[in-house]
Amino acid sequence: MKRVFFLILGLSMIFFFQAGQAAGQSTKIGVVDLDKFQKTSKVFQKAAADMKKKFEELQKKLDEERNALSKLEEEFKKQSMMLSLDAQEDKKREMEKKRRYFKYLAEEYTQEMKDAETEAIRKIMKELEKVVEKIGEKEGYTVILEKRTLGLVYYNKTVDITDRVVEAYDKLYQ
Repeated sequence: MKRVFFLILGLSMIFFFQAGQAAGQSTKIGVVDLDKFQKTSKVFQKAAADMKKKFEELQKKLDEERNALSKLEEEFKKQSMMLSLDAQEDKKREMEKKRRYFKYLAEEYTQEMKDAETEAIRKIMKELEKVVEKIGEKEGYTVILEKRTLGLVYYNKTVDITDRVVEAYDKLYQ
């Protein structure tokens, strides 16, 4: 099945490029490396640092809750012999309530971080798409592919436009 897909993809690309050449147009292809973009873009790095800061704040809150729960458990262990059965049951209920609250917070913060990360990536990709589109139109590219595109096995480094994309993106969104 994969072979058939790649065969059809390859043939359609050959026909696409030959049709463009037959019409008297030259084919200009560009490749963008998103990994390199993430490592070199100052705006992306700032967004990643902001996300990390938010994550650390949530982690700090979660650690405080974990410490409060641990302290409550230690107190119960120390006092369990001196407490009446009713008092022990009350402490156990209080600890169970704290455990459930901690679990709830952990899940809530995890989901909050996932949502924030997804939204940030979606926003950056939308902005990046606009930048790549402008570069493609301005410089007359026929096709601009992402490096990890299915079927892209090899490309000459001369068609890599990642540095121009990073420069344009940082200039536009800084």
